Amino acid sequence: MDTEPAELTVIDPDGLPNVVFRWTPARPPRAAVHVMHGLAEHARRYARLATALNAAGYVVYADDHRGHGETGTRTDSLGDFGPRGMEGVVDAVHAVTERVHSEHPGLPVFALGHSWGSFILYRYLQRYGADLAGALLTGTTHVAPGVEALGNFNAAFQPARTPYDWLSRDEAEVDAYLADPLCGFESVPLRSSPSVDRGASESGDDSTIPHALPVFVFNGAADPIGGAAGGRALADHLLALGLDDVTFRAYPDARHELFNEINRDEVVADVVAWLDARATRKDASGSGSARRANP
Repeated sequence: MDTEPAELTVIDPDGLPNVVFRWTPARPPRAAVHVMHGLAEHARRYARLATALNAAGYVVYADDHRGHGETGTRTDSLGDFGPRGMEGVVDAVHAVTERVHSEHPGLPVFALGHSWGSFILYRYLQRYGADLAGALLTGTTHVAPGVEALGNFNAAFQPARTPYDWLSRDEAEVDAYLADPLCGFESVPLRSSPSVDRGASESGDDSTIPHALPVFVFNGAADPIGGAAGGRALADHLLALGLDDVTFRAYPDARHELFNEINRDEVVADVVAWLDARATRKDASGSGSARRANP
């Protein structure tokens, strides 16, 4: 059973309120994880992941980004990214991470971004990477498809049962997404450009990403957004920048939402193992040997 989170409100640099959920473990946390959700979904969809991370000793924060979830609903702004578009979204996410640091001074803070959340996180790394002990990017790619491709993600899964078969092989999870009024591009119409036509590394200054920052890139091999090739390209790009602790994994036959896939227990176990190995370092932002992309 998922743990019920506490709810916080964080005011971002543009003066806008952002709704944040916090899941706290029963024992003192060893580190914090800030989860950044994808486009046309919301933070509470990560409750199962948060509960598993709590069991492993991590406190978890997840915000509803601008134009999404409770942040969008309570301000009548679903699909609207507000002042400064994507840059404003990144700064709003940074305000949330600052709140995490203020509530847990001295604790290592990791960030995990899924899909659009991984693109937000990558821009975050370019600007605020020194704030983090590590980053995890999933459902991601080096060069993302444009907005016009949003309706074509199901092409590889025809004949499809639903318009969102590309999300997961687990039909119950796809049905839950369809039934959720805060999910789907029909429910969260984009009122302003989210800049999803930029890949994770297609904007900003990569030279500012700390070389000692550990990064874990992991995708479903059948994910139409990045898959094995797009994820591997991103991991290789990070290694080429000089980062010395980059891990990549592709999960055979898995689709876009790994935390809602039929092999989700395997994925969560890998995430916990990766975090455990870095949260236990004397300096959680320290370097390690490079890990080349695995098949």
